[in-house]
Amino acid sequence: MKKIAIALCLLLPLWCAAQDYDFAKKIGDNTLYFSILTTGGKNGATVEVAFPGTEERPWKGFTKPSGQLSIPEMVTPDRARGKNADPEDDDTTIYTVVSVRYNAFEGCDRITKLILPPTIRQVEDNAFAGCKKINYIVVEAQEPPKMDESAFESVDLDIPLRVPAGTYEKYKEAVGWRMFREIVEY
Repeated sequence: MKKIAIALCLLLPLWCAAQDYDFAKKIGDNTLYFSILTTGGKNGATVEVAFPGTEERPWKGFTKPSGQLSIPEMVTPDRARGKNADPEDDDTTIYTVVSVRYNAFEGCDRITKLILPPTIRQVEDNAFAGCKKINYIVVEAQEPPKMDESAFESVDLDIPLRVPAGTYEKYKEAVGWRMFREIVEY
């Protein structure tokens, strides 16, 4: 029994180090993973959408999202336990979703529709790389989120990119977003 306890004490830190997200939340039919960026203060509590695996294999051993992927504006964890979780925060903390981490959905080739909320300020490199079945994107942000040009690597850039009324010119000029050939206001 003592040997098992010692082994667990040695392996637990390795397991925690491999986890690169703070909490998971079921959103519609998909489970999304979040990393806490800030826990409060003047700008409130914020998170980014993350990947559950490792940088080399973001989704190995996890079920990839499919169908319509709607990233929420706000999320409350059932329980935050990761490396950035603040023991003062409990499961009533409401986090604003402000970014999509690099590689967050890399290789999730069953996503068909993507909806990004108005709170998203950044879409990092390779965030949706290899999501070849995305055929429709809605971005609800009035200001185009900062986006790396590789964020939608291997995604068909002829698909409709729907943006809020009055923002066409901003998206048409914004780095990354201007690569889409069909930008349509809604």
